[in-house]
Amino acid sequence: MNRKNLPVWRMLSVLLVAIMTVLAGCGGGGGSSEGGSSPVTAQTGSVAIFIKDGPTDEFEKILVKVTEVSLIPVSGTPIVIYENPAGCEVDLLAYKDEDFLLTIKRNVPAGTYSKVRLQVTNIELVPKVGSDIDIEVKLPSGKIDLNPRSPFTVVPGGTLSVRIDMDANKAIHVHPSRPGWYIFRPVVFVDIESGFPVHICPKIVHGTIESLTKNPQNQTTGFVMTIGDGRGQLTVKLTSDTDIFGPNGNFVDPSALVVGQEVRVRGRMDDSGALVASLVIIGDVVDVVGTANGPVTNGLFLFTPFAGEEFDRTQRSVRIVDGKTLVLVDCGTEVGPEAIQAGMVAQVFGKIVREGQVDVISAVAVILRTKEIKGIISAVAEPGVFTVVLDGGGTTDVLVSGSTPVYLEGDGTVTADYLTPGRRVRVLVDPASSTPPVRAITVFIEGEKVEGAVTSVNTAARTMVVLSSTNVSNTVNVPAGATILDVRNGGHNLVPFSEIEVGDDVVYFGLSTTTPGTYEAPVVLIVD
Repeated sequence: MNRKNLPVWRMLSVLLVAIMTVLAGCGGGGGSSEGGSSPVTAQTGSVAIFIKDGPTDEFEKILVKVTEVSLIPVSGTPIVIYENPAGCEVDLLAYKDEDFLLTIKRNVPAGTYSKVRLQVTNIELVPKVGSDIDIEVKLPSGKIDLNPRSPFTVVPGGTLSVRIDMDANKAIHVHPSRPGWYIFRPVVFVDIESGFPVHICPKIVHGTIESLTKNPQNQTTGFVMTIGDGRGQLTVKLTSDTDIFGPNGNFVDPSALVVGQEVRVRGRMDDSGALVASLVIIGDVVDVVGTANGPVTNGLFLFTPFAGEEFDRTQRSVRIVDGKTLVLVDCGTEVGPEAIQAGMVAQVFGKIVREGQVDVISAVAVILRTKEIKGIISAVAEPGVFTVVLDGGGTTDVLVSGSTPVYLEGDGTVTADYLTPGRRVRVLVDPASSTPPVRAITVFIEGEKVEGAVTSVNTAARTMVVLSSTNVSNTVNVPAGATILDVRNGGHNLVPFSEIEVGDDVVYFGLSTTTPGTYEAPVVLIVD
């Protein structure tokens, strides 16, 4: 069981934030990021930091306050990526569906770096509405060093992408000393890759135009935008396919862009570290995320905002303006209004307008996220067709073809052989598939989390026997390439399988196999 898209370097940390530091809206000064138009010398490179959070059903918000992030070279002085003594508080769960572009730090000295250092002053967890759990967060004080498997290199003139992927479902719940309480210590993965991989899709970037880029004909071909306090600047490129919406929701051409405008930009990064825009929105607009409750009918679809959004959770109508509203999927691919289907997550940009006696959102753009269903497999109806008992009630049949990718949530590719009754799954559904069996684009199996004490170890076979906290003995296979993290005494050190000893308390994540009492675990934590 190999982790999906295994990076050049992989780090694993138990301190929720790793570099998840200075997201949008962070106040205060002292940010060290440099402008998007700054040249990169032959002796320096660029480092971009993206944030992607894993799904969790436990919390409404995960709020983090971070004051500093640095890269630590093998030898020499630390390079500060961000510094804000007042701290920066962010809600990590706001970035669970797309990558967030934190910053691009240019003129980073070329060379080899051994770790990432950060300083965190607070973590706050907000439970789901109706939850009665009390939570204590275990947070070491002072500077925290995150150690990769091996050093990573900033190449002269090159770029490096640091992608933070937090999996709150792997939180370590230490048995509490007080009834009704537990201690939360989440796990964070960090991928470091050369360049700007195509699978990274930035969330819409919000900022202010600092300067315009012109061609010899004095036509605007792009701009440099300031993207927030301490986060630096970003170069944006326009193409003939870029759609630009004016302050009133009408299409405009690039000549409407002026210095000082507030803009929102969606697109992909190119090799130079610029954002190639598919969409630019000028001015202040409604920006709300929620669920589409049905298809577009007579130019309208019903929409319910998520909790914590700009509006309350009252169902609203969204107006699709014929020939004007842009409907996008997959980081910029344009589709028609017919792609909007019940159950899809939609991010709506627009203006509030009065139609008769009702306020509606007149949309300038709707960005769709793939419809998903969650539940437990109850039966295999026929080869490739699985019946899923849905979380919200009822059942549906799901078609999983031989080419459909199947993943262990957060831990890489597995075979469809693991799709058996009793498995909890999250299924991304083909938008064009509306009647059962619905066609799966991707299937994620929720891994099992088991805590216990090691009673025996076979280093050669990479297996261990663990007596669980429920007094059940399991044989655990730890495949080559698995992530093993020693988090005892507040540490966060990657270790080989040979470091696991009889008597160690461990938490492992994986799937039970077809042999009763056996597990395959790609992630193991040695705990206090």
